[in-house]
Amino acid sequence: MNLDHAISNLKKCPWKKHPYSKQNWGVWMHSISSYVGRIKPSFAHFLIKELTVPEDVVFDPFCGIGTIPLESDILDREFIANDLNPYAVAITKAKFDRNGIESEINFLNKINLKDYKDPKLNKIPLWVKEYFHDETLIEILKLKKIFIDHNKNFLFGCLLGILHGHRPQHLSIRTGYIIPYIPKPKPPIEYREVIPRMIQKAKRMYKDDIKLKPRGKVLCEDARCLSINDDCVDIIISSPPYYHTLDYIHSNRLRLWLCDQTDNDQKTLKETLIQHRKTYLDQMEYVGIELKRVLKKQGLIVFILGDVHISKNNSLNSAKDISEIFKNIGFEILDIFSDEIPAARMTIAKYGGVNSIKNKREKLDRILIMRNE
Repeated sequence: MNLDHAISNLKKCPWKKHPYSKQNWGVWMHSISSYVGRIKPSFAHFLIKELTVPEDVVFDPFCGIGTIPLESDILDREFIANDLNPYAVAITKAKFDRNGIESEINFLNKINLKDYKDPKLNKIPLWVKEYFHDETLIEILKLKKIFIDHNKNFLFGCLLGILHGHRPQHLSIRTGYIIPYIPKPKPPIEYREVIPRMIQKAKRMYKDDIKLKPRGKVLCEDARCLSINDDCVDIIISSPPYYHTLDYIHSNRLRLWLCDQTDNDQKTLKETLIQHRKTYLDQMEYVGIELKRVLKKQGLIVFILGDVHISKNNSLNSAKDISEIFKNIGFEILDIFSDEIPAARMTIAKYGGVNSIKNKREKLDRILIMRNE
């Protein structure tokens, strides 16, 4: 690999050209479920294609719902995926639990929900009940237990994916797909049978030809303290949490609840994540020390980082701040370049309507490339 040539190619932002610019580019398996702030599969595709070679070990310490690991697997790289968010880990595991569509449909068709005891809905938080018809919620909880008991990660991921949204294939009242907001006036609650929707969801995920045996592993660990061996990773590609500009817990609260994260659990998790502005850089220093340990000598780190707009005339350049910290740890800064994202394509715009983007500036992602000296 010619590194200078690869970086030059990336600066041309090839993911913005047809057909990679299409919102739905990539295999359907990427779309098992949504996640606030995830990077586009085409973006991940070109980072991996240009900066790695087949058989490289690609590590994403903040993998979210596994976009970078899945593209690594598709491109014949070995992957290590890690995140501290149980919902993110559940979806990442779902993408790599590939048994084939016939196997999954056969499993679903053999389920007779009447054979299972009804859960007690009086123990369900009131805020959760707002989203579902009682019969739908009972079916959801029964299927969740069946999938967990049988290690059906793919099917559990599909269930999380259709848990809420605004289309007939979703199980809740009409809500946001990425963020489960309930519009006003509140839509009517109707019964939605789960298994037929699960079958259709599973079929959509297998529309593309995808190999059944991935090469990698998925962890649920703190990036500041990893179980990974020293000097075992060829490259780290990741989009670390942004300076408290995205709420990875509240935005995913309903799906986290189905992952057994109570309100108190979610509050504790939010305090644990690296996203608080006052402590962010200190915590990222701990991350840098740990990443230096697991990364091979001369191995690369590629971070996708967003600026933080504190006020109209005051912004924080997180790529610059992190590059200074990582330089002190012992990384060589190779390059920082930008990728502009129109305000109309930001999540806040999608869920706030056209008027919400009038006063929004374009989002700027910076790609920071470093090398382990």
